[in-house]
Amino acid sequence: MTRTTPPRPLDVEVLFPELAAYRGTTTRLHPRPGSPDVSSSSVGGPLLWPADEPWPVCTKPHKRGTGRRPADIHRERQVLAAAWARDPDAGPTTEERALLEELARKHRVEGVADTDPLPMIGVAQLYRRDVTDLLTGPDGCDLLQVF
Repeated sequence: MTRTTPPRPLDVEVLFPELAAYRGTTTRLHPRPGSPDVSSSSVGGPLLWPADEPWPVCTKPHKRGTGRRPADIHRERQVLAAAWARDPDAGPTTEERALLEELARKHRVEGVADTDPLPMIGVAQLYRRDVTDLLTGPDGCDLLQVF
């Protein structure tokens, strides 16, 4: 299915002519929920990564706040989708609401210093076969991974 982007509400290059020199092709992504594997392009899916290569980390100091676990976010989405599909007027059951409340809790990993390396999160994996305008990488690589 081909998707198109609606016309721009304004012409940015008319407002900022100096940006014209930086024009390039853009591919608009339309991610859908699914169960991709490492051989698929995906946003938020598993990344193809060599087992003998260390996972990338950020070594700059960061304040360690609290956050949500990706598995909890995915489960929350599944529960809500099932509830709305079952009965859009009623929404989640009492049991589902309790589960959603628990899934929304923020967590903190104890014993992690603000200066410890922080594992990066894989955001997207795009294969050139799926994004035809994606430039070939070094040594002919055809995979772009965004962390």
